[in-house]
Amino acid sequence: MRHLVLEIARIGLEVRTADPAIRLVAEPAHVPFLTEASVEDCASVLLGPASGRAARRQPGKTLFDTGSVWRLEEVGEQRLLTFRSPIFGREPYLAVEFDREYSRGEGETLVGGPVLSEGELHPFVYPFDEVVFLARLSRGRGVLVHACGLALGGRGVLFLGTSGAGKSTTARLWKERGGVTILSDDRIVIRAEGDGYRIFGTPWHGEAGWETPASARLDAVFILDQAPRNRLQELAPSTAVAQMMVRAFPAMWDQQGLEFAVRFLARLAEKVPVRRLQFLPDRTAVDCVLTTLDERDANSRARRPGGSPAPTRGDE
Repeated sequence: MRHLVLEIARIGLEVRTADPAIRLVAEPAHVPFLTEASVEDCASVLLGPASGRAARRQPGKTLFDTGSVWRLEEVGEQRLLTFRSPIFGREPYLAVEFDREYSRGEGETLVGGPVLSEGELHPFVYPFDEVVFLARLSRGRGVLVHACGLALGGRGVLFLGTSGAGKSTTARLWKERGGVTILSDDRIVIRAEGDGYRIFGTPWHGEAGWETPASARLDAVFILDQAPRNRLQELAPSTAVAQMMVRAFPAMWDQQGLEFAVRFLARLAEKVPVRRLQFLPDRTAVDCVLTTLDERDANSRARRPGGSPAPTRGDE
């Protein structure tokens, strides 16, 4: 039996195969997130070649369907995920049946599909791993957001944006400045930590292609909006939650998961400043954000006894 363990935001996904003729292979973006260490919070999936079981399985109740890429069904006490591509016809190229908590799964791939070819099984092909992590995050673990995230001198800064809002541009501008770690230019996981929050990089990068398994304590959130000039606007917590939800990936099929995401972001907005950032796509936008962060640090030190700086946690 062979296996790969993918760890994102301290959550694991182990994929195993019992077939000695199959070799598990990770995509390049996923390789930095592979681990040989034990992950305490880890789901396990056993995959193998098609057996015809999927064709014999009784249809379930559809919980969510993208219409072309993937579908989630309720089959008795189980949750069935199927993935399709028009390139390979109408039948799914991957089908995995999970328990309700998405902690254990068993599935099969179709020979000749995009996942299994020449004895190689590529389990972490979009969107399988992202959907599984999304389902597990919705069980009270955290929230996945559409954002560029970076670690800057012990501070985590999050730039949320819809498609085309400037996440990859923002990543490039900060990378050119130097002294930062780009966690991802498209998908970031937020998890609660102590009395605050932490942001984690993911392998699901955007156009700029930046991803890293590092993390940082969340210090500030900005809602991206390209404009003719740089301007920052403080957002009330209620407005901030609405803006963040538009740029989040909650489990749309799960009412409890949706309610958790709203509560999670509401608590975050009460503790972490959320601002709208209207920006020019050049270095002046970076300077604008840095000035705001420096002013916040100065105000924080002024509020502490003796004016001593607050302790910070470095990047992991």
